[in-house]
Amino acid sequence: MRPVGILLIISIFYSCVNSTRPTPASTSWCDKKPRLGLSRLTEVKTNRPWFRVYRVADSVYAITEPYNYEETISYLILGTRKALLFDTGMGLDSISPVVNQLTQLPVTVLNSHTHFDHIGGNYEFDNILAMNTAFTKKNAANGYSHTEIKSEVAPDAFCLRCLPKTDTAHYRTKPFKISALINDGFMIDLGGRQLQVIATPGHTPDAISLLDNKNGYLWCGDSFYEGPIFLFAQETDLAAYKKSIAKMASLAPGLHSVFPAHNIPVVRFDDLVAANTAFTTVMDGAKKGTPDEANSLSFKFDKFSFLIRKDLVK
Repeated sequence: MRPVGILLIISIFYSCVNSTRPTPASTSWCDKKPRLGLSRLTEVKTNRPWFRVYRVADSVYAITEPYNYEETISYLILGTRKALLFDTGMGLDSISPVVNQLTQLPVTVLNSHTHFDHIGGNYEFDNILAMNTAFTKKNAANGYSHTEIKSEVAPDAFCLRCLPKTDTAHYRTKPFKISALINDGFMIDLGGRQLQVIATPGHTPDAISLLDNKNGYLWCGDSFYEGPIFLFAQETDLAAYKKSIAKMASLAPGLHSVFPAHNIPVVRFDDLVAANTAFTTVMDGAKKGTPDEANSLSFKFDKFSFLIRKDLVK
């Protein structure tokens, strides 16, 4: 290979390792530095530059995808005998090689919910637990078509330079096979680590949180994160979400860390309490929203906002 070719590959790899979501829409995804919160975490290097991996707790890894608009985060949680992969990301690049670099334990997949940006790599795994809902079963059987998610591979939505071989014309979420259906309260024993499944619907009918009660860890999916929380899809249920955010907030006194599915992998547990209080003001009509994208209203607070479809709001 010619030296100029080597320099080009080094340049592309470096930009993939040091880019993230733009502040202005006109800025390239390939040119931005990581979010500030990530600099406080210990990064674990892998040979898949599309992902950036961080150790966020004892035997817990956040597998981030910072080069796409969604900034999705999946989590690998290790026990002494088994591992759980909580979400599998966008499916733009293969996540299983990253998981295999982090652990040799047998891996079970469970999704925080079955929106496309959390089930993209499910098809790569043989053992998949899934909530027993019609929404889950539909998405497992069908995946998401290119027409439904083609905007995720638009030029302004991700850094193509990080994945130069991506077939953007045929990008879709593949169907996957469910190994076992589970319900609220289901316990997962990884060996030395017990995880409890907590149904927290609202964002979707099958949304869940995952609780490690012994260590005070809560994985909350898309029910809470720093940034605009999306509550505008056809399957959104605001009444269910109100109960779910209250349920999560009630766990705050026993929590040490909260791990969301977008943007920053670790947030403060008292932010859940703030979100619960904030959402109550929205539902009561005390907080007024401003027009935003997707025929929605934005209700802005300090670290987060709620982006709610207009017809769902009083």
